[in-house]
Amino acid sequence: MEIVNIEKEYKERILKVWNKHKDNVSILNEPGFEYRKSPILPQFIKTNSILFVGINPSFTKGSRIFDNVRKIEFYPPNHSCEKDIAYFEKFKNISEYCDNVDWSHIDLFFMRETKQKILENLAFTNIDFLQDQIDITFEIIERAKPRIIVVANSFASEFFGKKKTKHQTFSKIWKGYHLDFDTDFDKEIGTYKINMGSKEIPIIFSGMLSGQRALDLGSFERLKWQIKKIIESAKPVIG
Repeated sequence: MEIVNIEKEYKERILKVWNKHKDNVSILNEPGFEYRKSPILPQFIKTNSILFVGINPSFTKGSRIFDNVRKIEFYPPNHSCEKDIAYFEKFKNISEYCDNVDWSHIDLFFMRETKQKILENLAFTNIDFLQDQIDITFEIIERAKPRIIVVANSFASEFFGKKKTKHQTFSKIWKGYHLDFDTDFDKEIGTYKINMGSKEIPIIFSGMLSGQRALDLGSFERLKWQIKKIIESAKPVIG
């Protein structure tokens, strides 16, 4: 199994982002929200896998961040605690349906925060803080050479280039992929493809797979079916 070792290869770079912005991003210093100062990411992600992309890690107020991971934390992708988290269970379910193809997950941003609106506001107040994180994330995604990308958050899809007209003033942070339904939608596989490096990778934009705003059962079943069909129709991305 080949991996991109995020902890080993990106730890210092991520810490530099937090050190760079710790004084000018006011929400990092709000009393009672100290957990925002502790970025968190998976230790690694697998290559040639189904890659699920979220927006940022959530945090339950009152939870404890231990001193040894207060600066930055990396969690094992197959940590036993995932069995109790519905968010990860949906990914496992899809993997099993697709004949146990490997899966990985990464968030576009590393700051712990439950309210997505906080992230949206940063696009107005601290765009460079978002830019520095997303540059790292997209580099990791490209290196991972996923078989397929499933963006499991509608706001996260905007950072790939969806809803460009909504964000004309934020062109600096959007990756700018051509995602026009009339001209770029691949009608054979029923979704888009994006160029990452020298590869064309299918990408599905979906809503959240768990929680109050999760896809209904019928939509989730169609999503599983589509992912499997796309994987079956293409060879793994190698090299």
